[in-house]
Amino acid sequence: MRFSFRLLAVGRQTVLILAAAGLAACSASGGSLLSGGSAVGKKQYTLQDFAKSSYCPPVQIRGGTEAMTIYERGHDNEPAYVRQQASISRTARECSMTGNTLSVKVGIGGRVVAGPKGGAGTVTLPLRIAITKQVGGNGPLYSNLFKVPVTVSAPDYSANYEQVFPVSLDIAPDDRNLIIYVGFDEGK
Repeated sequence: MRFSFRLLAVGRQTVLILAAAGLAACSASGGSLLSGGSAVGKKQYTLQDFAKSSYCPPVQIRGGTEAMTIYERGHDNEPAYVRQQASISRTARECSMTGNTLSVKVGIGGRVVAGPKGGAGTVTLPLRIAITKQVGGNGPLYSNLFKVPVTVSAPDYSANYEQVFPVSLDIAPDDRNLIIYVGFDEGK
């Protein structure tokens, strides 16, 4: 009994010695890749490799512009005369900086549904994109109205839409105070 216990104790020591040797070999091969060390055939990473490469302002649907109802002429605000209802339900953006030029791809998506007086056909949605400063601005730095045709067809007389709009504007190098607003602009 005593012999096998002694063998077990020697086995544990051997495992601990091998584990320590393995850890020493790892640190001797170049150290941590994040702290400035290197390893053969491996890329050396710094904190800048994990930082965002460019500024991208947030996108927000402007309050009160997320839905639009189209009525038959002369029957505004009468539910029985609704031709189509449109909504914005999704937004996205992708940005890149070249010098002082901010280039943004703004994505807008939603749905159009025919109302009691609606049917199959094409409706043109007036979508506005505006970029302004969140604080301290004097009006928009960029504003454009886009006309997006959407075809509604049977059997359910509804359609989803998605559109990506390219936007470019010059900004100051340290300007990180922008916001992108999207919404319907009926021109009223």
